[in-house]
Amino acid sequence: MNDIIVSRRTFLAGAGALAAAPSVTFGQAQRIFKVALVGCGGRGSGAVRDIIGAAERLGHKVMLVGAADYFREKALNVCKSHGCDEKFAFGGADGYKKIMEGDAEIVLLAAPPIFRPRHAEACVKAGKHIFAEKPIATDPAGLRHFLKTAEAAKSANLSILAGTCHRHNSRALRQIGPVRNGVIGEIRGGVVYRCHGSMSPKNYLRRRRAEDSNASYLANNWYHFREMSGDHLTEQAVHEIDLANWFIGRLPERAMGIGARHQRSTGNTYDCFGIDYDYGNGLHVHTVARQINGCFDRCCAVLSGTEGQIDVLGSKILRPDGKSEPFPFDEKAIEGRDNNMLVMEHSDFLEGLLSGKLLEEGEQVAMATATGMLGTMAAYTGQMIRMSDLLTNRDSPFYNMNNPFTAEDFEKGDIAEIFENKPAVPGKPEVKE
Repeated sequence: MNDIIVSRRTFLAGAGALAAAPSVTFGQAQRIFKVALVGCGGRGSGAVRDIIGAAERLGHKVMLVGAADYFREKALNVCKSHGCDEKFAFGGADGYKKIMEGDAEIVLLAAPPIFRPRHAEACVKAGKHIFAEKPIATDPAGLRHFLKTAEAAKSANLSILAGTCHRHNSRALRQIGPVRNGVIGEIRGGVVYRCHGSMSPKNYLRRRRAEDSNASYLANNWYHFREMSGDHLTEQAVHEIDLANWFIGRLPERAMGIGARHQRSTGNTYDCFGIDYDYGNGLHVHTVARQINGCFDRCCAVLSGTEGQIDVLGSKILRPDGKSEPFPFDEKAIEGRDNNMLVMEHSDFLEGLLSGKLLEEGEQVAMATATGMLGTMAAYTGQMIRMSDLLTNRDSPFYNMNNPFTAEDFEKGDIAEIFENKPAVPGKPEVKE
């Protein structure tokens, strides 16, 4: 896909554009934003609450006008919670199509990530503004699909808010300006951590039921299948990875790494990853991601420059002589902003709709996803993989290393085969004598 070009502007835009935008809209009649939700699990339900809070912060309101989920009872619960008539609660793999026929101007996309490119394309064709939770794809084909949709959204004057919420985080916004102005010198390396316990079994681990088809089991236990979630390096560590990309100001060129599966009892995802991201010009960022209970936890991005080291979102600079000093935050960058980044991202989104200065975060979240996907595939295969292998190099064996089933297959019927407890195995098997 030679027409995909990722500009440096993508990674610089967040600091200046958001800091310059007014935080509260005055002098406007109260607006009622009609919103619909696709994907009614915990994150989707949370997104509804967040956009309601954002609208109230700006003196406006949100009306939920529809909800869709593979399991209709989840859509019904969301509708009941927010005063939406249950006739606008839709189930099944194609329930999102009913949402597109409705009068929502904004659609929140929070279904399992495998569905994101297809759902986003439907939104653009229906003329809907989009909140796209991260990640936005689980294979290279889906990644390229979403990038095309993001371009189509720009051409249609439609806004895309991404789920990479740290770009709206006050701590990041008051820090990135000084970093870009050289407070730690030239960034020469870093370490990203996303290490914590396994995701709550109550919310994320659902054993197969007697009545489950392959499709319903995958939809209900999506987090544990790489085809559905992209694996946790892409699905969770994407936040810290995106912080590194944003502060560095460019994408990694290639990656190699390792991963392993130790304790998981369902699905086919890994428990841990260790990835070396090479950003070119000698700059490497090592990323460690782990989801195992009872281990040391740490979630952050640490960047080292020629004049010092910082923990992104932290408060200190460690200088080369070993002394630390307070970080010189740019407090003007966050004047009038709240500290709840989940509400603030929707506040910035709605302000863009009110002012006509639309957020265009589709490419940004796609490339954060691409970075996670790059590392995941490198660990799965044991190979060094280039970003161009995913985006533009059609001759690469990784360009078409896609899922064995697609979002469209869920709409056609059942999934023929799932890969329970069959994780990726890198390299070649040992030859036994």
